Amino acid sequence: MDENIRRQLEKEGFVKINKPNLKDDELIYISNMIGQPVDLRIGGYIIDRLSPKKKEAAHKNSLSNIHELNSFPLHSDTAYYKIPVKYIMLYCKNPGAGDRPTYLYDTYQLINTDEEIRFKLANTIYKVINGRNSFLTTLHNPNISFFRLDRDCMRSITDEGEELLKEIDRLIQKDDIKEIK
Repeated sequence: MDENIRRQLEKEGFVKINKPNLKDDELIYISNMIGQPVDLRIGGYIIDRLSPKKKEAAHKNSLSNIHELNSFPLHSDTAYYKIPVKYIMLYCKNPGAGDRPTYLYDTYQLINTDEEIRFKLANTIYKVINGRNSFLTTLHNPNISFFRLDRDCMRSITDEGEELLKEIDRLIQKDDIKEIK
């Protein structure tokens, strides 16, 4: 991978590359330069084609099933994995008529707000609802360096967990959210 792209990815957490008409094998080639691609769904293909859908056409428990054609809330992709992926590769084949941007938030700010928040993120327990693969977890694991948050598949199991979610909402400022089109 071009060293400038790697540096930007490490610094910013994302890279925007404008290359129209990429084919599947080209997308897989790029993703292999970043890391080891994984299927998002059991038995799925490495490339998951996403588009807004009505509830009837969406996968059960997906964001489209819950929010249909409306905007999706701020969330971590793969929050339902035991260890969420480090990078997500998104490729817009056709922006469609919805004109929906993608929003990115650098969780580094949140994790490093202060020691008390970092402690709560690493020690408050939530349940990830994932069918027979549901599990208990925290929002942040400093040992494997991940952050997860998806209110549509995660449930607080304590009052402290609910309070932490409210605190996160207060800490995330609109100016800190990047809009990508």
